[in-house]
Amino acid sequence: MSRIRRGDMSHVGLLDSSAGDRRPLLRWHRPTDHAGIVEVPGAPGLFHTTNAAGNNPLRRAADKMRELADLLGVRDLTLRPDAYIEVFGRDSTVAHPQIEMGGDVFPVHVKTSKNRPFEGAARVNIVSGVCLFSDRRLRTLDVTGRDVRLLQPKTQPPMEKIVSLRVDDRMSLYEYESSLRQMALVRGLLASIPASTPVSVTLDLPRAQYYLFLVDALKCGMVGTDLALAWFDEVDLRRRRVAELMVDEISRPGLRTGRSCPIQLATAFDDLADHVRSVVSSDGVPEIEDCVAVLDTSGDDMWDLLRTTWTPRTFHDLGYAGYTIEKMRASLNVEGKPPELGLMVDSASEGRGHSAAESVQRDLARRHPGLSFAMAGLYSLEKLMVAGDSRPLRSLYFNDPGTVAVDTTGTEVDLIRATYELYHH
Repeated sequence: MSRIRRGDMSHVGLLDSSAGDRRPLLRWHRPTDHAGIVEVPGAPGLFHTTNAAGNNPLRRAADKMRELADLLGVRDLTLRPDAYIEVFGRDSTVAHPQIEMGGDVFPVHVKTSKNRPFEGAARVNIVSGVCLFSDRRLRTLDVTGRDVRLLQPKTQPPMEKIVSLRVDDRMSLYEYESSLRQMALVRGLLASIPASTPVSVTLDLPRAQYYLFLVDALKCGMVGTDLALAWFDEVDLRRRRVAELMVDEISRPGLRTGRSCPIQLATAFDDLADHVRSVVSSDGVPEIEDCVAVLDTSGDDMWDLLRTTWTPRTFHDLGYAGYTIEKMRASLNVEGKPPELGLMVDSASEGRGHSAAESVQRDLARRHPGLSFAMAGLYSLEKLMVAGDSRPLRSLYFNDPGTVAVDTTGTEVDLIRATYELYHH
């Protein structure tokens, strides 16, 4: 068994299945193996540099990190001299300075609050979440035996009827790596933010959003009631299991943060999920107007605020609004009340959702004098990726490599155990 050493925590592992073997080849990119800037083998466009101070985007990102640390009152954060950079095309660069906090190292893309009407946050509201399953842990088969890949983004309903739902009960590598990495960063924050600053943690895990994946198939008669209800049950069960894992990681004995804080599961769209389940249980098909009406009467102030500027036109739009609402809730500031900061802790691939939420927040602040939003984000680079020439191809979610690999010596590697060792040293 190949083990992860204490010094490996800043390394990035690439899983390569191009040879067609049943078990992918795991190669670790070790920052100590080179000087200067190099492209990470197996990840075109992803670079590592040992001289972060010599790169303009990284210097700006480091300044943002210092600004955020100052806002949070964090004093024990260290910016390492090495960093990662992603290059998309000629003019798009995403910088990931490496921060050391709480004994862990995280390459993070930093998003600072564009609205900072205060010198420090009187309260910090952390929001973190992951997707459920992975393309290998869920198979939805149609009458021809083809997997319709329910988790993949789609513009059209399935062409054949879905007749089978097969869920692997084992946690996917994506769910496990994302949960451990993000909760390690949350732990570091909880241990570093001054004890005098109240902190809350919201786990924004999807429920209604995943229920809605089957709405188009229901409308077209391409999935039956029993199968749809079975899908809802699987979503609820997986959500609970992932939430339990994340809570355990925050409060794991020996890794305690030295403070207690409320940890809650996001409930913004629970009424919507209950409505969709009720309609389908009665052999009906959810309609978007009815779904919006349910939320309009739910009593959620954030939904009501969002509705002053926006009406969802599709179920896709409606589902993503749930994530936007939790960002709004964490970041809302009301004139005359103590200032609060919403701090998003997520994977690097989720940074676009942050920008979309910022746009909504700016529009709401313009329309509602006395309201403002202060939102920042730490979007950490995955430490295990699939070898590929783009971020989507490197995703453990859409290209699940399984949980067993071999390293360059031919030694078998249990990837779940390797991930555990990355974050529990």
